[in-house]
Amino acid sequence: MRYLAAIVLSLLLAVPAWAQSVAFGSKLVTVGDSAGKVYQVAGKPDRVVQLQNKFGANNGERFEYYVGNKTVLITVRDGHVVAISEVF
Repeated sequence: MRYLAAIVLSLLLAVPAWAQSVAFGSKLVTVGDSAGKVYQVAGKPDRVVQLQNKFGANNGERFEYYVGNKTVLITVRDGHVVAISEVF
């Protein structure tokens, strides 16, 4: 019983890690990777959107990749990936 509970708990804790990565072919981009690695793995973005704070200052970029029937959004701040989402 303890063994089963430990397996279930470890799987539940691993779920957020799955949501913070995206595959491009056989390679993976994860939160914390550098912007350079994103370019190496995914190539040049289809669109780059400059992100601004409420005062209008630039505080990051969002790389948009159109992959099949979905859009992959990768948010980069200070040269590192801080968020990944997929829009279908």
